[in-house]
Amino acid sequence: MGKSSRWYAASLIAAAVGSVCGELIWIGDPLRLGSYYWMDLIQILSRTAAAIPLMWAAGAYSSWLQRGRSWLGVINLLAVAGGILTALLLLTRPDRFGAAAAAAAATGALILIDALVSETARRGGFPWRSLTTALAAAAVGAFLFYPTSYGVTTPGFTMNMNRYAHIQGGTDRGSLEGVLVIERPAFPVDWIYAGLFPHLHIEKRDTSISLGEIQRQVFIQRAGANDVGTAVALKKLGLGQGVIPTGVQVLALLKDSPAEGRLEPGDVLTRLNGKEVGTTAVLAKVMGSVKPGDTVRVGLKRGSQEMSADIETKENPEQRGRAAFGIQVQDRTRADLTRKADYRSYIVYQGGPSHGAMLALTVIDQLTPGGVTYGNRVAGTGTLDGNGNVGEIGGIEQKAYTVARAGADVFFVPQGQEKDARKGSASLEIVPVRTLDDMLSWLKAHPKN
Repeated sequence: MGKSSRWYAASLIAAAVGSVCGELIWIGDPLRLGSYYWMDLIQILSRTAAAIPLMWAAGAYSSWLQRGRSWLGVINLLAVAGGILTALLLLTRPDRFGAAAAAAAATGALILIDALVSETARRGGFPWRSLTTALAAAAVGAFLFYPTSYGVTTPGFTMNMNRYAHIQGGTDRGSLEGVLVIERPAFPVDWIYAGLFPHLHIEKRDTSISLGEIQRQVFIQRAGANDVGTAVALKKLGLGQGVIPTGVQVLALLKDSPAEGRLEPGDVLTRLNGKEVGTTAVLAKVMGSVKPGDTVRVGLKRGSQEMSADIETKENPEQRGRAAFGIQVQDRTRADLTRKADYRSYIVYQGGPSHGAMLALTVIDQLTPGGVTYGNRVAGTGTLDGNGNVGEIGGIEQKAYTVARAGADVFFVPQGQEKDARKGSASLEIVPVRTLDDMLSWLKAHPKN
């Protein structure tokens, strides 16, 4: 085996090992280095992936030294450049995986050409060894990463909320942890993981919405949860008006939606049959008087343009006899943010609204002399609306397991989900709450300091 082939083989082994470690990265969550949690350390460790394309570059450079200025030498130099570019993208922008993946694919194609030609020149005849190795690598890659029609939910990460968010004029005081789970398409290897590790749940997923669209939605939801959580906390402290409803925003159109061609993601619904619909709750109430098959005149805003559309409804598949448009919506609001807030970005936290309740508690804690945790190490999950109500979330079993491994004193969960949470941990202090006030009241009544 030549020097370039050894570099390429080492990169394949490193990629396979790194992929498995990446898929099981949640296992390391209890690890702490002071205020740095495991998900903070992942920000640093993720950059070690740059070693793999640098191995490609080293292998291609070794081939170039042997070939010099031949046309294959040009391919080698392009592979060197591609490997270095991929490594730089992974080092400088690890959260922008798409660009690195494109550079890696192009570099991989050049390396495959190099390997096939090198073997032919060295051994003569057809390059069976290189081709077999490439096919084996593709098979391993498919086993590790081919997205099936199933989804998997795994335990995830606790998040130091004082590192995630900081409010102007605030001081880090108590120990407050959010918790995230990993929800993604299931790969073939996940059925093995599910047999080896607890609390991995695999079930059919909705494939009618693209992964790119799902990603767009969760980004919107995270930004909205940041604004709502912060505004609700500031209002609680007498520092603003909180959350002011401005309409109902369309997130996505479901498969076979009767609104196809009439509504678009991002539209803001303002009226139904002449009645104002400022919130999703009002929208649901108005839709309660509509029968499946009825046509509804919808008033909406698309950017700066106000318009209307007549849309025929269909029966809600989840609620028989109830009319629906076949759309996903969320409350569109304006948050009265009277103080500047900074939010940290994480590779492993791409979006979602489930940190809203804990964010509000963190802002209150940072701005309250002495804090509000009373010595408790607090973890929690739940969405938060403009009235301070805590809403249900997904992956509650896996979240409870994650929090129990991290060693929190109390885990706040949305009312009604405590039974499922206890499937993740029977020993954890799990407290169901309906509102942000419930969280504050419990902490005041159960001081540890």
